[in-house]
Amino acid sequence: MPPTYLTKDPVLVPATGHVFVASPGTPKPVLPLDILNLRTLRESVGVAWASIGNTSLENGIAHDSEGDEPEVLGTWQKPALRTTSPAKIYTLTLALADFNVETYKLYYGGGGVAADGSFIIPSVPSATTKAMLIVAVDGDRHVVEYYERVSLIGAEGVTYDPAALSEMPVKATILGGTSGLGEISPVMWGAAVEITPPTLTSVNPATAAPGATIQLIGTNLDAPLTVWFGVYEGTGAVTTPTGTQVTVTVPTPIESGDLPVDLRVETNFGETASKPFTIDQS
Repeated sequence: MPPTYLTKDPVLVPATGHVFVASPGTPKPVLPLDILNLRTLRESVGVAWASIGNTSLENGIAHDSEGDEPEVLGTWQKPALRTTSPAKIYTLTLALADFNVETYKLYYGGGGVAADGSFIIPSVPSATTKAMLIVAVDGDRHVVEYYERVSLIGAEGVTYDPAALSEMPVKATILGGTSGLGEISPVMWGAAVEITPPTLTSVNPATAAPGATIQLIGTNLDAPLTVWFGVYEGTGAVTTPTGTQVTVTVPTPIESGDLPVDLRVETNFGETASKPFTIDQS
């Protein structure tokens, strides 16, 4: 299934999320991902990607950049002739909550395991290079960040707070790959959600006055939706449970006289082809 993007309200409240790492250069999984549950997400991502485990709920994932600010350059005649484009280094900070060997290796920059299972902190830390995948989930929609190569190592110190979960902050410096520094998707529906673009087969009547109620027939005409009369939005749209009919009130345009328009229906899954309609103001 090709990626399907939201056409309305492409906003995100990332209530949950997952971070995966893989060998440097691991390709990005096919989007959209199946976010029905963690099992389907793991299957959708693929066996090459391993979950990084629990991360902080309060601190989330912090994006940052380092580098000089653009500088305005000019001449006596044109004080603001151009601006510079200084190099930027982009980083992400993740607060890891799992206290296990894999987390320790990322935080301390390598290390080994003692005979009793304890982690051996290396005397000379060395950043770990990985591919990284971040999946931010908001109900049945999600955004995916993909980085072909990042350098991971501990950022700040670890605090044992009796009133909170302990965290190990790790900074990921984006190193870039074959196509830029990374990729981020638009807001997408999960693959587990059936993609049902709307269709419009008939408009009855095809001519009506402002304030009149007309009926639209089609498929997948499910709320929320918007009925457009050219640039004007219909009001009071009511759909049937089957998504095959819509009743809507004809808007009042600012133009006088009869106004031919293209009538179409827009839903979160797409937009119908237009049908001819005339707003009768005679």
